[in-house]
Amino acid sequence: MKKILLFFAITALLTACASYTINGQKVSKEEYSRWATQRVKEGIDSRRFVIDVRSMHPYRGHSRQLSSPYSLELRGDSVISYLPYFGEARNIPYGGGKGLNFIGHLYGYEIHQVKSGLWQVMMGVENDEAKYLYVLEVFDNGSSSIHVSTQERDPISFYGEMNLDGK
Repeated sequence: MKKILLFFAITALLTACASYTINGQKVSKEEYSRWATQRVKEGIDSRRFVIDVRSMHPYRGHSRQLSSPYSLELRGDSVISYLPYFGEARNIPYGGGKGLNFIGHLYGYEIHQVKSGLWQVMMGVENDEAKYLYVLEVFDNGSSSIHVSTQERDPISFYGEMNLDGK
């Protein structure tokens, strides 16, 4: 009997922990899903969003989980890339240059809906050192991947979440 009561108590606790909140209010999973989809679409359309990065996957070498707060932010025609870089670099300024830590200018922006619930954003970004191609894949729930390539460095990928709270 104690095992059964313990089972129900744990089940109730796990169910309570699986709640969703929007601005401090508990909502159903369906409401949260609609809200998240709307926030993702608004961010992509308005060119104003932040993707918080959790892991990186260099072209050569092992994947790494990131403990520091790295991100990619788009503010209209400006890109704030605060991302780590590991890989082979060619034809770069003395001292290694800026890597992927810079404020750059957006010179191309294309949105494609790959399938229901998945958006692909292709961005051309340039700074005073190089031109980059950022390819973002963003799911309706905010899960995101960022693939960065340039002629001067090996490609690299990042995985994280779009910040839906607007912070």
